[in-house]
Amino acid sequence: MDKNLQIPGHYIIRYQTATVVPAPFAHFYTLKMDIQSAEDLRVDFDIVYNDREELTEDEIFDEGFSLDDNYRWKGSLPAVWITEFQDILSSSKIIRKREESEFEDFIEIELDESDKQVTIYPVDKERWSYFLQEMMQAIFETSGREKPFELTYLDIDNDGKTTIDLKASFGKKEFTLVKNAGTARKLDWGQLQKIMDTIYKAEFVPDNASESKPSKKGKYITAGDGLWYQIGVAVLETTNKSKDLAKIEALFNTLAK
Repeated sequence: MDKNLQIPGHYIIRYQTATVVPAPFAHFYTLKMDIQSAEDLRVDFDIVYNDREELTEDEIFDEGFSLDDNYRWKGSLPAVWITEFQDILSSSKIIRKREESEFEDFIEIELDESDKQVTIYPVDKERWSYFLQEMMQAIFETSGREKPFELTYLDIDNDGKTTIDLKASFGKKEFTLVKNAGTARKLDWGQLQKIMDTIYKAEFVPDNASESKPSKKGKYITAGDGLWYQIGVAVLETTNKSKDLAKIEALFNTLAK
């Protein structure tokens, strides 16, 4: 098949979490992409979280099916997502035969080919799942359902304070760092997942956190919930042998340079 993006073009992506994923984490959605031009991407997104034990295939893909947790949004996404979709589509191995596994997410893509609608299936499902997760986050952010990712690290010692503000916009696919209220510096988007994995591998304990901005010596993290988590007090090791806190401190020491 021709993996070059059709502009204008219409694509429908259907996604369902692996059948082993339990409610309420199991979900499925339909993402309709209408690419009007290289700068104009319009989407129609419909997601349902499954709070039932089983769904038939007809229920899963019946557009009339809905639950209380259903969320639908129609609108435009920034043009960067046209480029992102082109990149993953052109570099993926595609098959035309439907293959399912209870341990893998289900993904299918419907498109026009030689004036006919065809359905294809990406082989590298894990890569597509991550791409679609980011695109779904871009939709939630653009629609106003969720805010961009923001995190502040505050280090207070005898020499003063060091503040590092991180902000990631999934809509624009931009990741920036500001040190001590200075000029924003762009970070590579690929760093975001590594940074989040490092930080959130530790255990955050809200009961030990503070609602007021810290003024005493220590290292703190706040991430949009209005609470300040002190490392070693409200941010704890997951096991007796883990080194999560040292990795977090090393991460922000590197980012502060």
